[in-house]
Amino acid sequence: MFELLRRMGFDTVMYWPQIEAIPAPISEPDAAELRNVRNIVSDARRAGLHCWLTLVPNLTSPSALAARPFAERNPYRHYQTVRLDDPKQVEPFLAHRNAMLRIVNNADAYVTIDGDPGGYAGAKPEDFLRVFLSDRAVLDAHGVDPRHQMVVPWIWAGWGREAPLWQGDLTPFSKATMALLKQRLPEPWLMMPGRSHRDGWANGRVNVALAEELDVISRSVILCYEAIEFEPSPPAPVLQFDHIRRILREELRLAPKAYGVVGNAQQPIMVLPSLYLFARGSWDPSYLDQSDEEVLRDFASFLGGPAELLVPAWQCLSLKMDRLPKDLPDRLRRSRPTSEAAHCLPGGPDRYLGILAAQLESRIGLLEAVSQQAKDDDDCARRIADGAAALVNWWKVHHYVMDGDQTQGFAWPFVHHSQVAQLRDWANRNARDKQNVAAVAAKQLAQRKILNEPDALAIVKALFPLAK
Repeated sequence: MFELLRRMGFDTVMYWPQIEAIPAPISEPDAAELRNVRNIVSDARRAGLHCWLTLVPNLTSPSALAARPFAERNPYRHYQTVRLDDPKQVEPFLAHRNAMLRIVNNADAYVTIDGDPGGYAGAKPEDFLRVFLSDRAVLDAHGVDPRHQMVVPWIWAGWGREAPLWQGDLTPFSKATMALLKQRLPEPWLMMPGRSHRDGWANGRVNVALAEELDVISRSVILCYEAIEFEPSPPAPVLQFDHIRRILREELRLAPKAYGVVGNAQQPIMVLPSLYLFARGSWDPSYLDQSDEEVLRDFASFLGGPAELLVPAWQCLSLKMDRLPKDLPDRLRRSRPTSEAAHCLPGGPDRYLGILAAQLESRIGLLEAVSQQAKDDDDCARRIADGAAALVNWWKVHHYVMDGDQTQGFAWPFVHHSQVAQLRDWANRNARDKQNVAAVAAKQLAQRKILNEPDALAIVKALFPLAK
């Protein structure tokens, strides 16, 4: 993936493994996990990328969490907040953080978010600064290249704000924090002011505007949050080209002065075309004038694959049946991308095409299910079962469950909302006796071994939220 990102035009990757899920003291298995994080950073650097390690400011985990394998820990369920103004709490917290950074000592930068997660009401800017002074000390003593390894405050939620997250004005909190950091951060440092995908939502452009007002824009990497992909986002080939164009153009005025720009993706394999446009448009704003079709054809060429197959596959969630022939998934699986970049696709090009083909089959199955009005309730139940099966079978390819709970079964939030809405709307327009339709559809799903009957009944009933 690192090699693919570099070929797409990225020069930096920000890696967030949530090492705060490792409690103190560091066990030998957890030390091995930290060495693996260090190796991943090295992999990125060998691929020609700068690699930034991301951290949270004041969260830690209970010692009992060490009993579970690192990959199976869900820190959000266990995080404990550390008050950075309490010496009894902050000193052991920073000592543990330093112990972890002595192992992962090879990143190009160490980024710490100011909240979401982390932070607490009433926290002072000096408390946030203390974290960076501590990181700087450990890098100076143990870093692989201290003169070039930066600390980077991620200005995001408003450090110390008392209102619930994303309610109230974060301006005074971010401004006070940024002003202090500008004065007292030890070199080398950057800032990462984050903005939401639009004004009037979450933090809007407040943090970017403050970076300009406080004259730190030349030290700022602007985070264009949710330009590439919204969060949370189940796996789906959603193209946010218009968001990318609008947001990059909004920040274009700062391009000559800003240090850089960064985007984020939760499901990067599914949104590779959006990553491609973000990278191309960041380096060359004139590329943002390309049409969606031109961008997708360029990306197909980048992969050395057939545009006539790849373009509709990437667009499938917005296309109708006349643009998605039934043999398209099989033709896609049989195609062979030829570029060196395609061979950098994680898992290889065959696996990537198999994933796209499975998504295509799901989309085609849904469209066929809702292609015409139901003749009667039996026909309605069959079509609902067909549509639900198409969506559940796609979920069985990726097994996305929001917070990583491996024991959780299928639920509608694990499918892209546009697809669920299409099935729900059709079902509510066509079902007469909704209870009976739900029961028959659930029985059919169980007979096909898509889901067991109780689970099937629960998800079909959820399509009829007002039915008794």
